[in-house]
Order: sequence, then C-alpha cells, then structure tokens
Amino acid sequence: IKNNFNLCSFPFDKQKIKISVIGENINETTLEFSDIFYRILDFTKKNISVPGWDVKDIKMTQSNSNIKNIVYSDLSYEIDIERQYFYYIFKIILPIILILSICWSSVWLNRKEVESKLTITIVCLLSLIAYNFVIDNEIPKLNYLTIMDWIILLSYVYAAIPNILAIITYQFGLNTKYR
Repeated sequence: IKNNFNLCSFPFDKQKIKISVIGENINETTLEFSDIFYRILDFTKKNISVPGWDVKDIKMTQSNSNIKNIVYSDLSYEIDIERQYFYYIFKIILPIILILSICWSSVWLNRKEVESKLTITIVCLLSLIAYNFVIDNEIPKLNYLTIMDWIILLSYVYAAIPNILAIITYQFGLNTKYR
C-alpha cells in the first residue's frame, strides 16, 4: 500500500490510495485480470466506504516489468477519494466568521466609546484563541500550512484590525480640534 498524502488544500483535498500486488512470474505465467477481478471491482465501487471521505473512482491496472531477466507482474488498485468538507465549513469556518462579524460590529460604535470597542474586539480575539484550542484536534499537525491553517491565521489578523482601528480613531479624535 503506497500513499503520498498532500494536505495543502485540507479540508478541500482529494487523495489517491494505491494498493499494489507484485508477483514474480513463474514458468512464464503472469498475474492478469480475469472476469472475477472485474466483478470484484464493480462490487467494490458500489460497496466501499471510507468514513469522512467520498469514493470517486476505483481503477485497476496491470503492468509487467523486467528486472535482471526476471519478469514481475503488478496488479494495482487506485482509489480516488475526496474529503467530505461540509463538517469543516459548518463546525469550524462559519463559527469563525460569526466571531469576526461580532468583532467588526465594533466599528459602528461612536469613536469616543473606545472602552466598549476594545472590550468587544479583545473578547472576540480571545474567543478565537479559545476556539482554536477546541478545534485543534480536528486539524492535522503538519510542517506546512493548509487552507484551514490560512483561514485560522487570517481570522486572527482580521480580529486584530478592529482593535487597532479603535485605538487609531480614538487618538485621531483627541488630536483634532473638532470634537
């Protein structure tokens, strides 16, 4: 079984799972497809399920290779799967958007109410941090950033901007002669 998962587009990723059976040819016989292989393939397409994934396609291939005058046969299953991403949209991305919209609602408050603005924005930023701890088990731990990681990182930036705006607009209001 050989898998090279690329999770850069997590949770919107698609993967290929390859299962190979390799055998040495004895007396010039090779591993090859028969009618029963095609029946198994058809049955498998209808009945295989992978939790959290949609099975898109199953292919069976056969090849022969010659290494040092020994012929090897290779029968391979290649299963194309696609992650079911609705869970991640409804349980992770939408709550983040809700927290950010509450955070950005502070821009409609009067600029003189800086304490209220900062309270809203800081509480939302802390909520995002706490929410990140809650969803941490749902996200793969990788040494590169996925789409979900970028969404979370950008949510921190977008939660910090109203906080900075509140301080800037308050200071700008103090420095102008029209109050």
